[in-house]
Amino acid sequence: MIARCYSENATPTGLKNNFAAAVVSESLITSVSNPLVKNARALSQKKERDARGEFLVEGIQPVLHAAQNGARIKTLLVAPELLTSDIARAFLQTQERAGARIARIRRAAFETFAEREHPTGLAAIVQMTPRALSTLTFDASAIFVVLYQVSNPGNLGAILRTADAIAARGVILIGATTDPYAPTAVKASRGALFTVPHARVSGVQEFLTWAQAAHLRLVTTLDAAPQIFWRADLRPPLALVFGNEGEGLPEHLLRAGDTTRIPMSGQVDSLNLACAASVLLYEAKRQQEFSRNGIS
Repeated sequence: MIARCYSENATPTGLKNNFAAAVVSESLITSVSNPLVKNARALSQKKERDARGEFLVEGIQPVLHAAQNGARIKTLLVAPELLTSDIARAFLQTQERAGARIARIRRAAFETFAEREHPTGLAAIVQMTPRALSTLTFDASAIFVVLYQVSNPGNLGAILRTADAIAARGVILIGATTDPYAPTAVKASRGALFTVPHARVSGVQEFLTWAQAAHLRLVTTLDAAPQIFWRADLRPPLALVFGNEGEGLPEHLLRAGDTTRIPMSGQVDSLNLACAASVLLYEAKRQQEFSRNGIS
């Protein structure tokens, strides 16, 4: 059995306390059959994540991003034998004083749910917080990424990471786009899952109606487009729209925006989706900065 103690100390400035009230004591969980360990392991499956409304976050930086951005962390999972980071240890001490629920787990049990080849000893079970499209904020400087039925979770995570790097306002998922809470997506995002707002819509028309109301110009990609991306107007407010890795964008969505292309000079005929999104996002950011400084 895991003993629990309680703390009434407030969370220090800069960290939002959305943790459960109980804190697990120093007792170590050693069994791979422990219910908490089994539950963490089960979160690798989408049906379990959807049923419980929870997902697993692994790694020091992603967990810190989750805490700093107000994610609803239900349990912090710690393998003391693996945890060597002074920053992570200080974070855990702060959270323990604040009343966080912390489970200390033997290395062998922790590694049964860890996705990383060399786990750092820190993970968290986090509550999903779906967002509606109407909650995304926009103004004249807004840049959004729109993904239509993207199927690769690694691509989605990497795009979230790039979106964070250029301070995009959000990522919009249309239709049967892959799960942003899948372990591969969470890992590839490096914590950007918590810093970049993302919303899902069921169909194209819902997105187009919202984009029109927000006065967003849409830019879509097509390998046969006459205009190369560095000659296209990518200044915000803007939504860059990308399609499925194999099939691209449907005709009605493709034609809803200005089409552009990334030139290919080698023998390979296309870029990885996450790479293509990075190219266009950074060009949009460059044009935004140049426009602010009066440079054409």
